[in-house]
Amino acid sequence: MSEQLTERFLSYVRINSASDPTSTASPSSSCQVDFLRILESELRKIGMEHIELDERGTLYAALPGEGSGNTVIGLIAHVDTSPDVSGKDVSPVLHSDWDGKAITLQSNIVIEPEETMDMIRYVGGTIITSDGTTLLGADDKAGVAIIMEICRCLIADTDIPRPPLKIAFTTDEEVGRGMDNFNTSTFGADFAYTVDGSVIGKVDTQTFNAWSAHWKVKGNEVHPGSAKGILVNSVRILAEIVTMISSEEMPENSSGMEGYDYPLSITSVTAVGELKMILRDFTREGMETRINRMRSIEKWIRIKYPRAEISLELTEQYQNPGEILLKDRRPVDYALKGMERAVNEGEEGSIRGGTDGSRLSFMGIPTVNLPTGGEFFHSRKEWIAEEGLEASFRIVLETLKIWGEI
Repeated sequence: MSEQLTERFLSYVRINSASDPTSTASPSSSCQVDFLRILESELRKIGMEHIELDERGTLYAALPGEGSGNTVIGLIAHVDTSPDVSGKDVSPVLHSDWDGKAITLQSNIVIEPEETMDMIRYVGGTIITSDGTTLLGADDKAGVAIIMEICRCLIADTDIPRPPLKIAFTTDEEVGRGMDNFNTSTFGADFAYTVDGSVIGKVDTQTFNAWSAHWKVKGNEVHPGSAKGILVNSVRILAEIVTMISSEEMPENSSGMEGYDYPLSITSVTAVGELKMILRDFTREGMETRINRMRSIEKWIRIKYPRAEISLELTEQYQNPGEILLKDRRPVDYALKGMERAVNEGEEGSIRGGTDGSRLSFMGIPTVNLPTGGEFFHSRKEWIAEEGLEASFRIVLETLKIWGEI
């Protein structure tokens, strides 16, 4: 199983499927559709049923047979990779019999084990990275590969207990639009699991609440030699907005259950500019504080620069599903039990990010996030362990078996 799973994963990461935050199309990039068509063909070959690739970029399928029980379970992974780092021409590298020391890649990229949460677990195993010129794409092609192998395994061995099972592969998760066109009726699950987590041993039941903050400034340009009393510099105003955010509230200074305000990018010339930010917090009260902080900054900047046109657009992206999962604990409890069976450990935790399940939980399908065994996603330091992939496969399988045994 380990070799088949690894080979499937390696074949997927070599396929460019980055989403495009500048595109308004759905999906945002044609390469995602190309990948979905490959998966569609593979699903047909292994014998999945009710396969449907809709025009807006979601691939649905169902496992043959009725399964056990009346509760329909879904598995979800997203096919896109982060646009923050190139995912084109990925060249995966297998570091076999890893000795526990730092891994050096091209472009002077160094993965230090002490900077990771869980890498040391895999001493003597196989660490998979890119060559250092791109990201790896484990987020979330690890999840895609695991789900595909789960389907193949269950079809091949009908004696394995399983519930009625649906799967979905989504697009544009990395740009916050994975659930924009998701059809819950077509999916047809009562509960779901995203396979989009990180370290083995943790079942994610909470994510951030997430908002974006988009600032736009229109200034007034003039030759700097005659600028006194006339020039209104958008660059300066946007820079000042960033300096008004406490450094303690930045992601580089937060961890655990702490939130953050993150200035992503400034694009500006004197006459016009924009600042894109994201706001993250685990609690509704904390998020409300962050939103009010942005509005207070906007009010002050308008007073200080009355001749500038300043706008702030605040948009909700997703919510923490923790409150939804409290209403029926079965998806959480069965995942914890499955993890104990698979790897002899398991605890409930949170993910410092979001998943498709964050929104799906509020669309009527409570969704828990399961791990894949990798870290440093969205970067050239991204890595995953072959043994982590295998452990994740066992966790998903054992969780489904529990649903099939009830």
